[in-house]
Amino acid sequence: MAGKSSITHISQKLSKYDLADLEWTNRIPECPVYHPSEQEFEHPLVYLQKIATEASKYGICKIVSPISASYPAGSVLMNEKRDFKFETIVQPLRLSKWNEKDIITFSMRGRKYTYHEFEALANKVFFSRFCSSEGLPSSYVEKEFWNEMAHGVKGTVEYGVNIEGSAFSCDPHDRLGTSKWNLQNFSRLLQSPLRLVDKEIPGITDPMLYIGMLFSMFAWHVEDHYLYSINYHHSGANKTWYGVPSYAASQFEKTVLHHVYSNKIITKQGEDGAFKFLAHKTTMFPPNVLLQHDVAVYKAVQKPGEFVITFPRAYHAGFSHGFNCGEAVNFAIGDWFPLGAAASRRYAHLKMLSIIPYEELLCKEAMLVYKSSKVRSSKNKPEDMASYHAIVLSFLHLMQFYKASLLRLNSPRKLSSSSNTLGSLICSLCHKDCYVAYLQCKYCYSHPICLFHDIASQTCLCGRKYTICKRNDMLALEDAAKSFEQNNPWHEEKSPRGIANSLGAAASKLKTRVTDSIKDNVEKNNKTTMKHCRNNGPPSVKRNKRPRITLTSI
Repeated sequence: MAGKSSITHISQKLSKYDLADLEWTNRIPECPVYHPSEQEFEHPLVYLQKIATEASKYGICKIVSPISASYPAGSVLMNEKRDFKFETIVQPLRLSKWNEKDIITFSMRGRKYTYHEFEALANKVFFSRFCSSEGLPSSYVEKEFWNEMAHGVKGTVEYGVNIEGSAFSCDPHDRLGTSKWNLQNFSRLLQSPLRLVDKEIPGITDPMLYIGMLFSMFAWHVEDHYLYSINYHHSGANKTWYGVPSYAASQFEKTVLHHVYSNKIITKQGEDGAFKFLAHKTTMFPPNVLLQHDVAVYKAVQKPGEFVITFPRAYHAGFSHGFNCGEAVNFAIGDWFPLGAAASRRYAHLKMLSIIPYEELLCKEAMLVYKSSKVRSSKNKPEDMASYHAIVLSFLHLMQFYKASLLRLNSPRKLSSSSNTLGSLICSLCHKDCYVAYLQCKYCYSHPICLFHDIASQTCLCGRKYTICKRNDMLALEDAAKSFEQNNPWHEEKSPRGIANSLGAAASKLKTRVTDSIKDNVEKNNKTTMKHCRNNGPPSVKRNKRPRITLTSI
């Protein structure tokens, strides 16, 4: 009976994913590969801006480093990181049917290893599989991986994921370690808005290591907040990557929703529900599903000394060909802001806690652009106009939305004001970061509410009216927005009401019956966990010292 059950299980998966013929692996086109000169390599984000227009069409690209590290990853981790050890997770080598009885997770914890202990284990696994210690053709390993995933029942692999730290050497004579491509500093380079994040976030602002073995995999996912990511292959066997460009992201989610997940898994929220499920980073399926439904997908085989870039809202997945060590971190450039806004709205709709404060980064970046433009002659435009336009337009849309919202809330009333020194707050209804303005009762200090909600009742449960809390530097933000509008003829003029309606349409899903929502939130003890965990959901923004906030009663 056990044998019959296994055969039935395998046939169900094969019929769903159609893996009987693995020749489809040869039909996935390669992503572009770039070979910067040493001179181009000196300015990473300038170079990435240069290639982004072309490379982003593929979702992923490879960059071959013109310089090499002086010390291998193993040497750095064992010699520069005292007592370095890491814990693995156990990954099942099979495809899930994605129904309520068969949901793959990577929650099982493995063992703790030193770098060389895991290397020995990985090499043993590779030899037992292929009776060889030599590398094999990537196309052959790719077919073996999907064959194992289709027919596997009880096989597992271990993978060291989300290991805080870096394998770039601190030695001043290491050319790669001292370059700007050292991922320990990459997210905070001058052109990256993440330099303005005033806390360390592992994996976002600070790199993480990924130490794999044969068939260790990273499941389909998109980066947090639709950020860019950069991944460096320090040493070991190759990795195969699959990438879907951002323009096909919605089509990707629809395909996963209708052709991967069971209807019993996702019963509400459609594509947004699929997005939230994909955020668990445990959804692995063969890319031939995408080929069958005309979703653009590209491939990269990453070798040691190569970087892989994933672009904003580009879904990606992949696996290792044997023991290897990689490192990754997020970053952004100015053209990310419109996609960052879309991610922020989606997080709010799904009540997912933000990892980074989008509004704060946008306002700070826009104010820096505004201040620099005042000392720049009108004929001298910023070097990267695409980033400049993205920053300015995103900021104008945000400020015009707030202008319209505040006019609507303030118009019939005489306002009083006071000041407060609270740091960043989180909306109690949608978990959105409240930076520019929000509502709160200053008598019972009820939970804050962002202005993206329609407030049916402007009275708190305690019976008193809410207070509009605005930033103390609101006038400076408004002056910057006015200057951008006057000095940028390419900006499409829109009334505050028009902007509010546009953003309101995108945020309409956030609207709720406030009385019930506030009551539910007040009854909670407001002990929402704020600890960041990449696999279990994003944390809220910490309370940090920021400019004073003006409180204005409705």
